[in-house]
Amino acid sequence: MNIIDIVAAGMREDNNRLSIVSSNLANVLTPGYKRQIAAERFDATLAALGAPSSSHSIQIDSSAGALRATGNAADIAIEGDAWFEFDTAAGPRYSRGGMLHVDTAGRLVNAQGAPIVTSGGAVLTSAAFRIDPNGDIVQGGRVTGRVKLVSFDHPERLQPAGAGLYDATGLQASTQTLDSRVRSGFMEASNVNSPQEMVRLSETVRHFESLQRAVQGYDEALGSAIRKLGEF
Repeated sequence: MNIIDIVAAGMREDNNRLSIVSSNLANVLTPGYKRQIAAERFDATLAALGAPSSSHSIQIDSSAGALRATGNAADIAIEGDAWFEFDTAAGPRYSRGGMLHVDTAGRLVNAQGAPIVTSGGAVLTSAAFRIDPNGDIVQGGRVTGRVKLVSFDHPERLQPAGAGLYDATGLQASTQTLDSRVRSGFMEASNVNSPQEMVRLSETVRHFESLQRAVQGYDEALGSAIRKLGEF
């Protein structure tokens, strides 16, 4: 494998990193958003050829974002490691973002209209309700349902599905969430640290530019060698 192939692999890695950092910065204000991380997967075949790995998968930083009070009873956040489940057209999706509202059918839904999954299929008939720490939805002194909470052994493997939602395909979800509770009137902010992401962006751009210069230098050296050979 020649120098051009090796440098090209490095440039592809930088492009992947730039895409991930850009996504993180674009979601700084998305409730419940989890910072994406480029997880390098070492490729033995490429290594045997003397090339760096160019295989990546995306993992997430599942650490909690800051909880911020909103005063809106329909906004809920989680203290603990659990996740909310939403019923979307693409199937179950999971989120730490609980910025909800009541739709015309009396369901608690997110900004995209996907209902949050509850036991009992809670239907609200007025704006006067509360959500207790155990997830019970109470209206008129009666429990109409409970917000479903799930946990994962490896939440870092959840895959981004857009709008602060995550796909758990291939992962095992559990409803054993004894260490988690619901906070009504709060929202969980994104866990993206803007200054850190800007530093990563700058470092990646500089590295990409250095690889470009390496290719240009190699091309010039190769051209010079060919010209000299032509003189013989």
